[in-house]
Amino acid sequence: MWRIQELHPGFFLLWRSKAACEVRCCIVWKMSSHSRPTFVDHLSGTSLRVALQFNDIELSCATAFSVRWQGSDYLVTNWHVVSGRDADTNKCLDKNAAIPNTMAVRFHTKGQLGHWTTIDIPLIGSDDEALWLEHPLGRKIDVAAIKIPPEAASRVSLFPLDIGLASVDMVAMPAMPVSVIGYPLGLSAGKCWPIWKTGHIASDPDIDFEPGRPAFLIDATTRSGMSGSPVVMRLDSYLKSDGSQVLAGGITTKFMGIYTGRIHDESEIGHVWRPFVLSELFEGRLIFNQETRRIAPSRLAPCPCGNHSKFKDCCGRLHN
Repeated sequence: MWRIQELHPGFFLLWRSKAACEVRCCIVWKMSSHSRPTFVDHLSGTSLRVALQFNDIELSCATAFSVRWQGSDYLVTNWHVVSGRDADTNKCLDKNAAIPNTMAVRFHTKGQLGHWTTIDIPLIGSDDEALWLEHPLGRKIDVAAIKIPPEAASRVSLFPLDIGLASVDMVAMPAMPVSVIGYPLGLSAGKCWPIWKTGHIASDPDIDFEPGRPAFLIDATTRSGMSGSPVVMRLDSYLKSDGSQVLAGGITTKFMGIYTGRIHDESEIGHVWRPFVLSELFEGRLIFNQETRRIAPSRLAPCPCGNHSKFKDCCGRLHN
């Protein structure tokens, strides 16, 4: 059954739940009582254009997307986006060695869908400390999140991506299509809606493209500005983990991970971090289970996160 949730006067969220963590929805609004309704995919509201700035000088543009974790709103993007440094070499990305200290985010104006409000979010604190969250393995996992200040969140409309979509029972295999939702070369559809670039899975998604780096490869004509984009797979027929097949069962979406860029400037191959790295980032610890395929060491061994503590005192602590 389809359900309608009113977001603001004249703006509605159209959705229905097929099963646990399987939600399909779009945003609907009318410019006037006499106009035709406008339908926009919910995930088009999730991705946001961001500009990285040193003071008032724009250094680059990228993509971020909103998520909600334990009641707080965050923007997720790449570590190299907020740090201004290459995640592999730690070298400065700007030719003039400038490091961004603010991120200008084009949010959806509250109550005025189709209009945007730019808000500057600080990246560096007064003591030169980084204000973003990063993975326990640091820049080795090129993903970062920054909390949206409550005063900013109160002025805008957010359409957070449901991280639970990563658990949708849909077996992903090489050659399957995926979409990267972002801002190639800073371009947008309309005034500031993201562009969906579709490519194909280029490596087995459950196999790390490099040892210890939980990401897989896609073949897509992505460009600069798409770093930090969410990657989704959307099908109406697919294989489930128990071997059964869904045929023409209606469009289902699975969150595949966070796009981080091409592996080489002359290649169309890019890599996508698997979704569980977000849980590790927000919890501040490595997770050892069937999903992550991480093997826990003995409790007295050094913690694999590299902080020089014993495993039992670090990522191996008991959690309620």
